[in-house]
Amino acid sequence: MNVKERENKDNMKKAALIFPGQGSQYINMGKDFLDSNEEYKKYFEISSEIVGKDILDIIYGSNAENSLLDKTQFSQISIYSLSCAINDYIMSSLPAGKKCIDTVLGHSLGEYSGLYSSGFYDYRQGAKLVSHRGKLMGNSSRQGMMAAVIGSDLDAVYSVLKSYKDRVFIANFNDYSQIVISGYKSDVKKAASELKQNGAKKVIPLKVSIASHCPLMREVSEQLEKFIEDSVNFKDPAIKFFSTTNVSYAGKGDIKKVLVEQLVNPIRWIDSIEYLLRKNTKIFIEVGPGKVLSGLVKRIANKNNAENIKTLKTDRWEDILKVKEVLAEEGIIYET
Repeated sequence: MNVKERENKDNMKKAALIFPGQGSQYINMGKDFLDSNEEYKKYFEISSEIVGKDILDIIYGSNAENSLLDKTQFSQISIYSLSCAINDYIMSSLPAGKKCIDTVLGHSLGEYSGLYSSGFYDYRQGAKLVSHRGKLMGNSSRQGMMAAVIGSDLDAVYSVLKSYKDRVFIANFNDYSQIVISGYKSDVKKAASELKQNGAKKVIPLKVSIASHCPLMREVSEQLEKFIEDSVNFKDPAIKFFSTTNVSYAGKGDIKKVLVEQLVNPIRWIDSIEYLLRKNTKIFIEVGPGKVLSGLVKRIANKNNAENIKTLKTDRWEDILKVKEVLAEEGIIYET
């Protein structure tokens, strides 16, 4: 690399890949991408073999099994499969692949897709881990509920939840006007009603039947820890991975702890995006179904008066093609 090339690289805008979590699934997600790139169906074949169900049948709604998509053990592996397939398409079609990406992070389940993208494990190993996690969570005796609280002051949320100690918890700090609560179903419903009475614009139940990111998942986290110790060997990553529970970069020696503690600790999405904005990350690419994370990043960036921030999504085939176009326009092209 000559001096001019190095200067261009140093001045290059930083890009981050962000991976969505459970709740982003929907019938026919990824269909236009897979119809245009049949070879990426191999990811779903591997996942189907591991879980014992045809994942594409569940996603495409081609039979009665489409009702399974919102069940934890199938939604998680479906999102992981699609996110990883899109990730690899993007990486293989960019001028210099991984050199274009500075940081990878995920929201809840999305951290597992992010770990694959970073290079901590291969696709099959990750699929086995996600499948096992989904089964543990889906079969947990501590079934519960999660709900997004929209338009409420954080202090008001804390005030209401004082009456629900050890029963309802803050699970996600998504943006300044969106907090997710998690806990026992009946208590979450009661707390939701009180929050609306105390000024929340909306309280929206999430498409999950669990109480994730709170102490009610302690037993599941311990079971997951044992599985990781017995079955998973992490590799050194090729791209930096950022933990959204710890709000810090994590290396190979940290990942087991990150994944185990993630189930019982809240997702600190606001703090994580604020950190990356301070590090001059200018482009955020949401890799997988939906566009929720892109919207959260936009609102956080606006609140922090961050300028020239680009948020890109990959929900549709046309969106994926747009990613390459925008990265070229922004000069995110390193030499191969």
